Amino acid sequence: MTRVMSLLVLILTVSTFAVLAADGPDAGYPRSAGELKAKLQIIGPQSTDAKELYLSRLRQYRFICNVPYENLSWNDDQEKLAVAAADICAKLGKLTHSPERPAGMSDADYELGKKGAGQTNLFSGVNKPIQCVNGWMDDSDDSNIDRVGHRRWILNPRMGQSAFGAVGKFAAMYAFDGSRKDVPDWQFTAFPAQGYMPIEYFGNNYAWSVTINTAKYVTPTKENVTVTIQPVDVGHAPVGAPLKIERFYVDNGGFGGGPAVIFRPEAFKSGHDQIYKVTLKGVKEKSGKGDTIDYIVHFVDLKKIPEGADSRAANTAYFQEKLKSARAVSDEYERLTQFIAITESKFLANADPAIGTEAKSAAQDLMKKPELKKEYEANQKYRIASEMEQKAGKDKNQVFAAAAAYRTINIQFKDTRAGKKAGEDFERLKGQYQ
Repeated sequence: MTRVMSLLVLILTVSTFAVLAADGPDAGYPRSAGELKAKLQIIGPQSTDAKELYLSRLRQYRFICNVPYENLSWNDDQEKLAVAAADICAKLGKLTHSPERPAGMSDADYELGKKGAGQTNLFSGVNKPIQCVNGWMDDSDDSNIDRVGHRRWILNPRMGQSAFGAVGKFAAMYAFDGSRKDVPDWQFTAFPAQGYMPIEYFGNNYAWSVTINTAKYVTPTKENVTVTIQPVDVGHAPVGAPLKIERFYVDNGGFGGGPAVIFRPEAFKSGHDQIYKVTLKGVKEKSGKGDTIDYIVHFVDLKKIPEGADSRAANTAYFQEKLKSARAVSDEYERLTQFIAITESKFLANADPAIGTEAKSAAQDLMKKPELKKEYEANQKYRIASEMEQKAGKDKNQVFAAAAAYRTINIQFKDTRAGKKAGEDFERLKGQYQ
């Protein structure tokens, strides 16, 4: 799949925001528009590091769709499988989850690549983390729309870890993780999401999908399920005729969190403050209480959501949790870096000022210890060297300059964590060019 996400433009008026923010979760809006905007900014990428770009994009989509996202982390073993999957596809020049052995590939590399290809989402033509995740969430080309399996893996409530790898024009994400222990009680996962749905994360040609928790519902069948997308006004009263559905599928394959009902409206185009009520008839609850799922999708343009009390409250709650986590860290240097990260966040300005004051004071107290101050200084220099290497690409002179910077850090700060890592990176680059 080589599709990448197109961006739409949709405006949220202040008057509508005021009406629907007051409705709250009881009206089918899991969060206010202000909280949605604030959280997406906060959990967005804070650096150009590929791991950060990848994980932050996953977290954003999962947050939008009300799926656990907070502790989603990188897994090094899964990275090896993702890289091996991308590598074997690159050597074969095609996407495949069941690759044959490329000429000249060792048994060990083939087994790793074969295993990785069978457990990952694959992408060709683009190898950048954000664009790949966007494409997997799109998943609406003719070869994927009948199951949107890549999307369902990304939104799997049980996912707790993942990793991304790219080789040439091929990329892969580890998709089969189910390590999350704190999975909340859930009914269904919709995309576009229930409640406020930012247009920046959805396209006109995207399929709509609902993944159903079979612990709550009987496994659906295409013969028994019907779907309606009804335009509604701000009070959720019908406006005009339902959208015509051009594609409709029910897939019970083992992708992500469960079976999915998939549908795409004909000639759909989001407009100003567009709101829809989605109704799935024939999805039966195991309790016998009902056979209908319905929810509201309210498209919004994040740029048009005003800053206000909701966004400030969301930022404050987020940074309060960060403070709590930092205080609980036993390793003093890790605690220091977390306090400093709080003070350096550009979003702290829209939170309770007491949070910044406490974080700054705590960091200053820790920096009074010479060994911690030295660790911090070494880490700052290491970050600069690492950025030099990333920007160097294949320019040997620039790579050598980064290697020299690593070597200097290793000599000056050899008894620090960053100094030791710099030494390892120097040896790595040295080995590549010997």
